[in-house]
Amino acid sequence: MKKWEYGNYWEKYPIEEGQLWVDTVTGSILSVCDITKHVPSFFVPDIIYCDPPWDLGNANSFLTKNESGYYLSSFSEFYNKLFEIIKNVKPSVCYLEIGKRNLKVFQNELSNIYNQIQTWEVTYYKKNKSYLIRGSESKTDFDFTGMDDMDTPFAAIKNEQCKSVGDLCTGRGLTAVAALANNKRFYGVELNKRRMAVTIDRMIQRGSNFKIK
Repeated sequence: MKKWEYGNYWEKYPIEEGQLWVDTVTGSILSVCDITKHVPSFFVPDIIYCDPPWDLGNANSFLTKNESGYYLSSFSEFYNKLFEIIKNVKPSVCYLEIGKRNLKVFQNELSNIYNQIQTWEVTYYKKNKSYLIRGSESKTDFDFTGMDDMDTPFAAIKNEQCKSVGDLCTGRGLTAVAALANNKRFYGVELNKRRMAVTIDRMIQRGSNFKIK
């Protein structure tokens, strides 16, 4: 097995760029694409919950794992596109997980879209410090302080009034699982088809059934 194959899930669920995999049970939709170049028109969630790359090295590591054949010269190439998409979609609420290095950048960019910005110190892998930012037109009373990022998407989605949840960096599907656990439709976009195949498997294990469009 090659280093970045993420198991044999893609051999079971061979999703390709440009395809839409639609869950006939929930109406959820998955797509493989590079969000710096294109975002499918189906991506219109009520809320976004996303754990994007935190800095240039992190962003380029995902390009390496995807064998994309190119690298970003600056982190702004990524986050400018990320916030352009959020601004165009403008869900009622947007949650972003971010490390300290670009925390203020993300706070400032989100404040250009929403009137109310809240930030909580959380953890990832139950020990490393990170931050959860929430943008909306009104504040929430829910306190995420000290929670781990394995739990925050479940709490966030449960706390919000929404019918659908979107993730622009779906990865291996934690937000998808959280959406299904809360009976919400999920719209997922991911750069790496092998990582998306893991998401498909996790959703199928929870009752989803996909057809390709």
